[in-house]
Amino acid sequence: MIRAPVSLLNLLLGGLLVALFVLSGLFWQKLETDQRNFVGERVAVQARTLARQLENRLADQELDLRRLAERWLHEGGLSRADWEREAEFLLRSFPGYQSIQWLGADLRMRWLLPSEGNQAAQDFQLTPEHPNYKVAERARVSARSQLSGSFELLQGGRGLILYVPLYVPDAQSERRFDGYLQAIFRVTPLLDELLSSIADQRFGIELLEDGLRRYPDEVSPTSPDDLQRVVPLDLIDNTTFSLRLSPTSTLKARINRPWTRAVLVASLGLSLLLVAALYLAFENSRRARALLAANLRLQSEMARREQVEQALRDSREQQQLILDLTDFCRDGLFIVDSHSRKMLYMNRAIHLGLGYDRRTFIELFEQAPQKLIPGYEQWLEEVRQLHRAGLPRFLQRELLRRDGSLQPAEISAQLVSRNGREYLIGVARDNSERLQLEARLQRLSQQDGLTGLHNRRHFDQQLQAEWRRLRRIGAPLSLLMLDIDHFKSYNDTLGHLAGDDALRKVAQLLVECLQREGDIACRYGGEEFAIILTNTRLKGAEHLAARVHQRLAELAIPHPGSPLRRLTLSIGVATSDLNLQEHPQTLIAHSDQALYRAKRNGRNQTCVWAGFGVNQDAAPSLPEQ
Repeated sequence: MIRAPVSLLNLLLGGLLVALFVLSGLFWQKLETDQRNFVGERVAVQARTLARQLENRLADQELDLRRLAERWLHEGGLSRADWEREAEFLLRSFPGYQSIQWLGADLRMRWLLPSEGNQAAQDFQLTPEHPNYKVAERARVSARSQLSGSFELLQGGRGLILYVPLYVPDAQSERRFDGYLQAIFRVTPLLDELLSSIADQRFGIELLEDGLRRYPDEVSPTSPDDLQRVVPLDLIDNTTFSLRLSPTSTLKARINRPWTRAVLVASLGLSLLLVAALYLAFENSRRARALLAANLRLQSEMARREQVEQALRDSREQQQLILDLTDFCRDGLFIVDSHSRKMLYMNRAIHLGLGYDRRTFIELFEQAPQKLIPGYEQWLEEVRQLHRAGLPRFLQRELLRRDGSLQPAEISAQLVSRNGREYLIGVARDNSERLQLEARLQRLSQQDGLTGLHNRRHFDQQLQAEWRRLRRIGAPLSLLMLDIDHFKSYNDTLGHLAGDDALRKVAQLLVECLQREGDIACRYGGEEFAIILTNTRLKGAEHLAARVHQRLAELAIPHPGSPLRRLTLSIGVATSDLNLQEHPQTLIAHSDQALYRAKRNGRNQTCVWAGFGVNQDAAPSLPEQ
């Protein structure tokens, strides 16, 4: 009567103990599986991070070479001294280079640095039989940098070549191909340099090209396939490379600690204790239920702590990714969600350069970005169009400072899509000094150095432009050609310094006589001047010529070699008939003919060109006082 319940209790407790042992084994096996999955996930995250860092480091070198190529274009080529200075700077800043070379438009080696160790490439010429010829052709046709695959270098060993096409402006201001700027890398030194500052020594890193290992050279033991991760690389439009990461034995030893076995032992011990407690306190069901509830709470806490640890890992990885994308520098750097306008990262140069504190800048950008970047939406759409077309995204914009002034900025923008979201990565540089210098050079190129008037070059450009504009609207165009009378004798008698001073006085007089904004006075050459009168008929041109004669007479500049004993001008006037099929050079020729007639008729007068077969009378100057 008593043994039956006891035997049943032992049977039940024995069955419970076996079941708990089985559950403990299953739980331990799950922990082992989760731990192995964690190792694989960590390898995958590290592989993707290293791949992006490797792409960015190599892209930085490509950007430096493209900047040198843009300088080549803007300056119409570089002298060898300038080129070597730039190349030596690049070689010092990045030890991964084997050499930097200029391959001319005929694909023959022109310049090379350093020469030591690269003697085999001195007389090199790129031919269609070379394995990199098609890569170079793609760079020339697309006007974009191209990275070759690995190949045997003339200097020995496997290497890569980065081809950056060079252009110079031709006579029509179009770009003309001028060869390549070549950056030569040896595979092993290049990867050693790139990975020296970013690689994690807890992982084995291999560079693959079309599945074949190119780095490292020595054979190293690999981990099982389920822990390796292969991530494709996009090295300057070359997608044949990939990165393979494997956890080292050191990392696996640190991760594969015997805590899971301790959990298993603890679980088995708890099972034994539970059964013992049930056996000893069968009558006290409340305590048994309390012990079971404690076990459930323990498991719940373990699950909650695992979720917290995963959230912390995700947060650290996101923060590390953002910090790795950009570094602190003088240029303004920012990363923003292009749709929500949420600022993910920016450096101090962005908000301090415009006079804002960090919080105010972020709030203003999210609410009204056009108050910081005028025309923001239009600029963003232009960046998207350039991104889709695969074109360089260097755009000149004006940023709005807090005090309302505008700051010119050259912005390099890059769009990146991650997890279905679009991010805008931008680098903004204040280039106001360069723009001011370019504007000053533009003014100097169109100005006569002695008189301050527009020079002959500007005269030719302005006459062509006004001719086309007025012809479209059917308006007249008048031209005055003016020449100082007896100027050679003026120089011979009073000297060239006095002659230069007289030219300046005449130039100032012409400027004062012009009354409309669109009319311009130019120094045509020597003592000859020209005045372009837009939308002016012959009567208006004659009126201006008479005013010039009058003002010059009032100025009364002494001229010992002139019959009138003062400085005078001869003027030829011509007005275009834009209804006829004429040309601007015809108008110049007519003005010259009228000027010649004024000279021949005794000087100090204005003659008008009135067409062939028409009497061209001179308009006399003011009478002598």
